[in-house]
Amino acid sequence: MLKIPVNRRPNIFYGWWIVLLAVFLNIYQGGILFYGFTLLITPMREEMNWSYTAISSVYLFMGAIHMIVAPALGYSFDKIGPRPLMAGGIFLMGLGLLLLGFTQTLWGFYFTFILANLGASGMWNATGAAVPNWFIQKRGRALGTQSLGYALAGIMTVPFLFFIDSYGWRTAVMVAGIVTWFLIIPATAIVRKRPEDYGLWPDGIKPSKTPEDSNEITEINIGVRDAVQTQAFWFLALGFSMGFLAISAIQVYETPFMQSVGYSRRAAALLLTVIPLSTIFGRLGFGYLADYWDKQKAAAIALFLQSIAVIILAFFDSSRVWLIPIFLIFWGLGFGGTVVLRPALQGDLFGRKSFGTIQGVLSTTGEIGFMFAPVVAGITFDVLGSFQPVFIAFAILTLTAAPIVLTIRKPRPNLGEP
Repeated sequence: MLKIPVNRRPNIFYGWWIVLLAVFLNIYQGGILFYGFTLLITPMREEMNWSYTAISSVYLFMGAIHMIVAPALGYSFDKIGPRPLMAGGIFLMGLGLLLLGFTQTLWGFYFTFILANLGASGMWNATGAAVPNWFIQKRGRALGTQSLGYALAGIMTVPFLFFIDSYGWRTAVMVAGIVTWFLIIPATAIVRKRPEDYGLWPDGIKPSKTPEDSNEITEINIGVRDAVQTQAFWFLALGFSMGFLAISAIQVYETPFMQSVGYSRRAAALLLTVIPLSTIFGRLGFGYLADYWDKQKAAAIALFLQSIAVIILAFFDSSRVWLIPIFLIFWGLGFGGTVVLRPALQGDLFGRKSFGTIQGVLSTTGEIGFMFAPVVAGITFDVLGSFQPVFIAFAILTLTAAPIVLTIRKPRPNLGEP
């Protein structure tokens, strides 16, 4: 176990620059791929005459591939650091978007979209593992701030929709791909693996010179082989995988869903801008709370709030506009907290030693939900003409995840189970 003496440096800690880099990159790739994809579905469907099921099936293939690649990405971070991951990820994301603009077949769409998302995964792994490595005491706040990128990514949806409607979806994604390549140099120049490699300490602290000045924190560090043998690992994986089902389906089908219940495409795009912005308070609030309170209880509350939000969403229609602000409150707090607390809990349970590799293996289990949720939602709509049944089902599963997270047992250092 590593003993970290707590004496803060007066200057701005370099870890916060990595957090700011993550915010910027998450705004960009979240706006194009995470939230922007739902804006592409309708024009692609109209031009190519593909069904919702056919389009959403890309997540089935992407999830299967990512299940194989995710552990390798995490292992690469632990072994070679974030810079190669960052450079390679940015290049592949740009290439995938550029080639997507030329695709004429469904399989071509699958290949190029998966390529772009694999690149984005490399970018995300570079900062997603680096930030927890630079913080211990302030890990929750750092992760909450980092995740603001996805909250602010919604601001890109309105201009992205304007670009799609004005110049076509093909031109929009090709331009986005070229712009992506310009991020390589600044991103790789800023990102760093961990503070110890540069003579620094987590949270911007330095060794105490005298025992009287020492106020030490005990950091747990568990390797991936020990981690996967614990109850904590599998309950963490199961609980958050269930919570991410609704997130995946809503991410893909927000715009088609809103249109199916009577809203215009522009109104759906406007809501798509507001939805991520509504999560700012949840991300920052639960991030701050995670540094001072029980993370498992906080995560259970976040999952409960998210489940209520999905139930509310399931009963949307154009005559119930009053449901929108209620949904935004519950979704903003619930989803905002959920995405921050998963990595924060991982850091508390297993430490920094193999954070990237453990995160990669956890991502493999989460990909099962991301694979099937959009496909199940697409099939439900194609067969029943409504997303309501599947949203209700995902809300129930999200609610069920809360007690699972509460029953996680913290492993003993280097031993596995308590």
